[in-house]
Amino acid sequence: MSTPIHFRHIDLACGGRILSDRHVLVANGVVTTVSPTPIESPSAALVVDGPGILAQGFVDTHTHGRSGFDVMRPGDVALLSLDLLSQGVTGFLPTVVAAPPIDLLAALASVQGDPGGARILGIHAEGPFLSPDQPGMFPPDAFRDYDPALWCDMQATAAAPIRLMTVAAERLTPSQIDALHADAVTLSLGHTNATYEQASAAFDAGITRVTHAYNAMPGFHHRAPGAVGALLVRGEIDAELILDGLHVSRAAARLLATTRTAGRVVLVSDSVPPAACPPGDYTWAARHLRVLGDSIRLPTGRLAGSALTLDDAVRRAVAWLGVDPAVALFMASEAPRASIGLDPDGLRTGAVADLVLLDLHLHPRMTLVGGVVRWRWTGPKHCAIAPSGAD
Repeated sequence: MSTPIHFRHIDLACGGRILSDRHVLVANGVVTTVSPTPIESPSAALVVDGPGILAQGFVDTHTHGRSGFDVMRPGDVALLSLDLLSQGVTGFLPTVVAAPPIDLLAALASVQGDPGGARILGIHAEGPFLSPDQPGMFPPDAFRDYDPALWCDMQATAAAPIRLMTVAAERLTPSQIDALHADAVTLSLGHTNATYEQASAAFDAGITRVTHAYNAMPGFHHRAPGAVGALLVRGEIDAELILDGLHVSRAAARLLATTRTAGRVVLVSDSVPPAACPPGDYTWAARHLRVLGDSIRLPTGRLAGSALTLDDAVRRAVAWLGVDPAVALFMASEAPRASIGLDPDGLRTGAVADLVLLDLHLHPRMTLVGGVVRWRWTGPKHCAIAPSGAD
């Protein structure tokens, strides 16, 4: 039985709004009390006084790794789960990439167990049914047409459910989309060369989300709007957004946000293993990468994932998109959960206590998973790997 935690005079972020000066009690893994008036502390409770903002924990639905930890390397997911806690992340989808089947299946089989940090909520398979015309940083020959035998092998091997899959619309038929839906997989359009008509038809067929919006798809043109145009006019579609200032301009990010009517902006990191590591050269996914500050690129200069953290994305959503802090927190917590078919949960009585406490500048200061404090701010940490050639 975990120690009860009593938050006093704390603002709550819930459902895209802020409730000021609340008192919250967490016990036995759940939120047991949310009150606008003071409540009595149980004996032996940890008491946490405001000011601060208590929110549902962040959920990163697109991360390949960080601080040297690689989702594709068996054994690293548990270490990554611990690393993510400092961002306020309480749940994530380890994201595997298109790779030779033996490597892909080994990675899927290794995502299992209670990692001791952020919860594994399932797996995001970014491929392999993607377009070689829009490979991003990946080798085009890693992508293939839909292969039902390979998909069956992926499902049978995965130690956690494949909850999200990025696909190219033009590589799937409506019946194949139906088959994937029958396996309870949320489909996300990405690494696609789809026309406007193909992307629109894919949304009609049941693709409900877009992976790293604007990226790895043809740019918008007024006579050939493509997948980007289809996304912008389909406000009910959820859209990943990498707010690192490199993948998407601030103006394009604001445009995307304003066009979501029933759909949600889902903040993601798209972080890769060299993220948070010292400047230098690294190797990942059989590619040479160069890290320089927030920029991770191939030698050609092409972006190769991100060094972004979700808490940075939240702060930038406020500064760059002009949204209320409660809305930015929603984009990193309840929106990603809902976009992959999970209960948004929110911060309410009876909800599982996967929570983040932030200061008034939206920096995480405490992360709870199942009502247990798994991380508290103690200062900066260091990367697990060094650049190529370093001592």
